[in-house]
Amino acid sequence: MANQTNVPLYRVYGTAVLVLSILFVLGLMAGSRWVSPSSLWAVLNGGGDILTKVSVMELRLPRNLLGMLGGAALGMAGAVMQGVTRNPLASPGLTGVIACAALAVVSLRTLANPDAFWLPLMALAGGFLGGALTFVIAGRRQLQPERVVLAGIAVTSLATAVTTGLLLVSGAEAAELYYWLAGSLMGRGWVQLELVLPWLVLPMAALLAMHRPFKLLQLDDDLALAMGLAVGRWRLIFLLLALLIAAALVAFTGPIVFIGLVAPHIAKRMIGSEIKHWLPLTALLGALLLLSADILARQLAFPQELPVGMLTALIGAPWLIYLLNTTKSVRSA
Repeated sequence: MANQTNVPLYRVYGTAVLVLSILFVLGLMAGSRWVSPSSLWAVLNGGGDILTKVSVMELRLPRNLLGMLGGAALGMAGAVMQGVTRNPLASPGLTGVIACAALAVVSLRTLANPDAFWLPLMALAGGFLGGALTFVIAGRRQLQPERVVLAGIAVTSLATAVTTGLLLVSGAEAAELYYWLAGSLMGRGWVQLELVLPWLVLPMAALLAMHRPFKLLQLDDDLALAMGLAVGRWRLIFLLLALLIAAALVAFTGPIVFIGLVAPHIAKRMIGSEIKHWLPLTALLGALLLLSADILARQLAFPQELPVGMLTALIGAPWLIYLLNTTKSVRSA
């Protein structure tokens, strides 16, 4: 199976899984109070002191699982958006989806006292509106990368301005919401993981199962139609599923940007023409990126904790500049 890195794909998968496993164990050890390998082994075998048990099993384990699942979800959402629109700059963070989903959640928490059950539904409504506005402004039939980015910036700026206005009248809850808007996994436990699990796992499983129509959507529309694919219907299905997982995650972690932009590009460079591997490899790389960023967020400003969304933005912004320059060069060649 040839790819652009000339490395067999089984080695790519194996390396990604190995690094992810190491990071997962490191995530169980890292924190304000480091857990030694021997103490971690004791806890995993049912022993250890009560403080270490609580730190590992009730705080760090669900946080790691949410980081892996959330990173995989954001990566897959970005790959789907890039694939079905054939736009290398499409991603949840650059199409207004994440900003509008965050606005919807802030609106609900500011103006009402909602049950956690309603947060994903509100985020989904906001994300759908944001994505729809971006693609309408960019031009439904001419989704040039630069136009999508500019339209996404406009929608994101509008959503951010309204969100800021709401925070000014939110009272005592403003400080918590400001931190939430930076994107973080801090304080997320089993409750949040259980609530978000069906919103992420079921759509992600559906995306992986629909590998044939996804592969056909990479072709020219006329060719895909000639092969019997209902292009418009399938494109809508894929975009709705991508929007669902991105918006649902925002409800519990806040807006975390650029994972959905960076992970698909790295994965595509590794797989070359093997499109059927794009979504699963992107999921692995997205999980790896978010878990790495979360571990760094716990340690870089110790004893304080940085918002993980800030670190992913620091990684993703230079990548976006590079992609914009590359896209411009290709289009003008």
